[in-house]
Amino acid sequence: MLRRVLQLASLASLAGLSLLYPLFESLDSLDSPLPASDLEIEIIVLLTFVGIVFVLAHLLVLLAIFTVLTALRYLGTRIITAVRSTKFAFHPLCTPSPPLALRI
Repeated sequence: MLRRVLQLASLASLAGLSLLYPLFESLDSLDSPLPASDLEIEIIVLLTFVGIVFVLAHLLVLLAIFTVLTALRYLGTRIITAVRSTKFAFHPLCTPSPPLALRI
């Protein structure tokens, strides 16, 4: 459930960023007349960097969740195996005292 919400949030934010690119391209009137002045390319680079950081953070969270779930699954199987093991099972014939032949 949480994974699905994170995926939808990341897709929505990336779609929003991609829709903002043409809006910033239409801001050519804010540039100075010098040819080296291009304000919207700086904004687009900044938004691209924000999108890349968001995607990498999303992948890092998914990797962390996957690692924790794998570790918990491994520990769960180890606990189930230990509980079912005969070493921990109670046998009424097993007592701390030695057998009669060894006590004499």
